[in-house]
Parts: sequence; structure tokens; C-alpha cells
Amino acid sequence: MTVPAGKGLNVARVVSSLGEKVCIRGIVPVCNLEQVTSFVSRLEIEADLIPVDGSLRINTTIVESTNGAVTHINSAGSSLNESVQYEFERHFKKGLLQGDIYCMSGSLPKGFSNDTYDSLIRYSKEAGCKVMLDTRNDALQMGIRAKPHMIKPNLDELEEYFAEQIRGVHHIALKAKRFLDMGIEYTFISLGEDGMIAVHGNDCLLCNAPRVNAKDTVGCGDALVGGLLVAMQRQFSFPEMCRLAVACGTSKALHKGPGVIDSNEVWQLMEDVEITAV
Repeated sequence: MTVPAGKGLNVARVVSSLGEKVCIRGIVPVCNLEQVTSFVSRLEIEADLIPVDGSLRINTTIVESTNGAVTHINSAGSSLNESVQYEFERHFKKGLLQGDIYCMSGSLPKGFSNDTYDSLIRYSKEAGCKVMLDTRNDALQMGIRAKPHMIKPNLDELEEYFAEQIRGVHHIALKAKRFLDMGIEYTFISLGEDGMIAVHGNDCLLCNAPRVNAKDTVGCGDALVGGLLVAMQRQFSFPEMCRLAVACGTSKALHKGPGVIDSNEVWQLMEDVEITAV
């Protein structure tokens, strides 16, 4: 089965499933525009998309039924002219509304500069918006300079950022706190089936995920991000924000397909998320 996906869309699906209004903004090849807009419309997700040349890249995920092993086969995307980046940034700035929460996630399109997220975050903050940044490598290094409200690296991305091996809860927590010193209010380190370490203010929480028989772990990190955004929108307390996020990631693991969760299941799973101060 082939369906439109990608980190931003996966996050949006979770936000919509939890009952919040959400809009995806980005660029889409003109030949795929109708397919994508029709798909998100059925999911009750708004779309603000700029058509460009080229075609969507096709990523294949193989999940082995015998042992649950997951294999990703990702194709390369088309390279875009730098004028597309400038057009998108102009369009993006026009749509900014004070109080909105943005999630900027995934790798940047070929042809976009590595400091694209840096610029978009600065525009958003100037307009009174909050930003979650979820990316890696140079895009993360440069995006962090703009001090987004929240970041969510996984352990591999954390090690890439600090260029060192990071092991153990306390070591991870120390590194997470470094981001607070940089001016980032919330840092969430996703740990797969082991849950998450979350840091905000003077609080550092180890959030253990409920043990389940996972069917499909692809996109669990995106589901976690979706939960964080909804919790932020609803002004949850910090511990409850973490509970909702981990419950969303766990629910995703129980269902096949990117961005697929069960909202009723999420509220039940929240009760089984264990939170410990670190």
C-alpha cells in the first residue's frame, strides 16, 4: 500500500486524531498535489502547499512478520532551485499568526540551505509563535541557534550533535540540560521502546513507556511529537505533557501505518506511563 507520508504529515495525523485543528505547510510536486491534498482532506487536515517541479520520492518500509525487523529503503529526492526556498520562506512568513505552534521536522529538501530552519524559526518567534524542531545533522546544529521552544532529538541524533557516545540515563540528562543553557525551554530525548527523557526548568523526567506487543514502530517518534504539540496547545502540566506524548508513541506502535493512533487507546495508555524524576 502506498500512501502520502513524511514526518510533518505523520505528526499532523496524530494531532488531528487527538481532536485539534492542524494545517500542513510546505512544497509538493505539482504532479502529486491532487493526491496529497485529497488524502489530507479525508483526514480533516488543512493544507497550504506550494506546487513545484519534480516528483515525490518513494520510501519503502519492510516489516518482517516473523521477528518484527524493520528495513527502510529511501529514494533520493529531486534537487530544487534556490529560488524555491526563497518563495517558500516568503509564503511562510505571510501565514504566521501569533499564538500558533509550529512543528518543523525532517530533512530539508535538496537545494535548500542548511540554515533554512534557523530562518523559519526566527520568523516564527518574531510573529509570536512557538516552534518544535525535530531534525538532525547540520539542520539541527543550525536550527538550534535560533532557540526553538522545543526540540526532540533521539539518542542517535543527540550523539551526532555532541559528537560523542552518550550512555546511561544521567549522561543523557546532562546533555539534555545543555540545551536549556542555550535558551531552549523544552528538550525531549526519545528513547524508542524505553520512552523518553524530558527536561524543562528544574525538572528532568524519565518517562517509561508501557510494554506492548508492537506491530509497527515506524513513525513512533512523530506520534510522540504530535502528543507534545497537543499537550502544549491544551496547556498540560509538564508531567502530563510527557504522559500524553509517550502514550501517543506507544499507541502508534500498536497500529500499522505512519501517523496511525487510536485516541481512546491513548488516554488509557497514559495511565500506564511511569514517570520518575532524574
